[in-house]
Amino acid sequence: MTTLVLCNIGNSDLKADGERPKLPRPDGERLWQTFADHAFALPIVEPCLNHLLQETGQVDRMALFYTDQPATPQTTAPDRYGVSLRDKDTLWYAQIAARLLRERFDSRIGTIDLIRVERGNGQMINPSLYDEAFDAYSDLVTRSYVSGAACYVLMAGGIPACNVALQIQALSAYGERCRFIYQPEGGTPYDLRVGDQIQATFHRATALEALGRRDFATALQSVSALKAPDAALLALLRYACYRESFDFARARMALAEGVRQASGELRTFLAALLPDLATLDARTDTGGLLREVYASARITFNNGRYADFLGRVFRFQEAALRHIVEARLGLPTDMGKPARNTNLPRYLQLIAESPALKAHLDGQQIDDKPLIYDKGPNRPVMSAMLDFLVAGGMRADGKPYLGKDDKSRFGQARKQINKMNDLAELRNQSIIAHGFAGVSREELDAAYKGGAADILADMAKVMEMIGLGGTVSPFDRIADTAADVLRGAT
Repeated sequence: MTTLVLCNIGNSDLKADGERPKLPRPDGERLWQTFADHAFALPIVEPCLNHLLQETGQVDRMALFYTDQPATPQTTAPDRYGVSLRDKDTLWYAQIAARLLRERFDSRIGTIDLIRVERGNGQMINPSLYDEAFDAYSDLVTRSYVSGAACYVLMAGGIPACNVALQIQALSAYGERCRFIYQPEGGTPYDLRVGDQIQATFHRATALEALGRRDFATALQSVSALKAPDAALLALLRYACYRESFDFARARMALAEGVRQASGELRTFLAALLPDLATLDARTDTGGLLREVYASARITFNNGRYADFLGRVFRFQEAALRHIVEARLGLPTDMGKPARNTNLPRYLQLIAESPALKAHLDGQQIDDKPLIYDKGPNRPVMSAMLDFLVAGGMRADGKPYLGKDDKSRFGQARKQINKMNDLAELRNQSIIAHGFAGVSREELDAAYKGGAADILADMAKVMEMIGLGGTVSPFDRIADTAADVLRGAT
């Protein structure tokens, strides 16, 4: 593995004849011109390199960052001590340091690059300003990046803004392969854990941002990367991931583990989630399952997972019809293997016992062919049943299935459900069905009247019209609680 060393050369990084020069730029140039006449020391850089070489034996590449500001009214104006910004530039210190390192370490150090602090396009910055330094070092670290390298940042005597920017940008580029070596005054160099601390800050910030989007998979990955993460928090995030995927059995297992690991208010919160899972896992509560589909559809849409979202739209459409048929007609709709032998005969019996419904279904056609409903309630069949309800369909006793107000509400729901058929062709040609067509926000906008954002709005209207109340997502409470735990982590 390549060993890379990054180091800012600052005003405190050079001694000449036992003294620190007062004016780095003019004094540094004079010292460079009379190099052989002086005894130089690198009081921070050299001990750090010796410490590092005891471990690695070799530094393959070293980058020394220096400042060299143009002469402008701003850079040449004296400060309160009578020293201008430009007089503090370290370009000559870097030249001297590079020569000393080549002489004193010989082949143990490979390439030494001298790199001026500037933007990638050559634009100069004020190296004392944190935001300008941050932008510059983003470009500088990228320019000097070595793939797969072990990166060591020497905490030398550079300008504070440059040091902070170098630390953060190096850690961003090299991650866990980035370490920091510090030389205390009068002491022995040692590694700092600042890399771990900054990395943990990155992971925590990423997790919080992901939780804001209800992206539980990213949040789980980021929290898992923390050292000694909260076990109950991990369990909560795993639970959320499983629940979003409708894997309720594994979600229950994760939640049970979270309850064991948690304490106080978090344990109470986790325990309160268990009953919801038991109901969902039974898969008999069509209303609860429909709410779950809507909540997860919001997550996929807001995170740009449009193919996944499209699949959930059609699952929502079918689930809404299923809920209506079960709640209003009393017909069983679960025709999966475990239930089919019981539910199909019951389904056919109840249709036969409702002459008006049977007559309506017998009169329906699809592509000039009779509607096949005796195999079970697929989407076209359930859609025909909703038409029957909205048209004022009667029970066997002559009473309507829906009252006047219900007819109006379910008519509006039918309109929104049928509108989702506009997405059928896009779905059929996509990866979730029979083709490889892309599913993007632009494709959804083009396919759906009113644009993609109206899809979620129409789904919410359906929920309201069929009597399932508001559309508060359970994932909101989960994400907010996880964020609270994470913010309190140390």
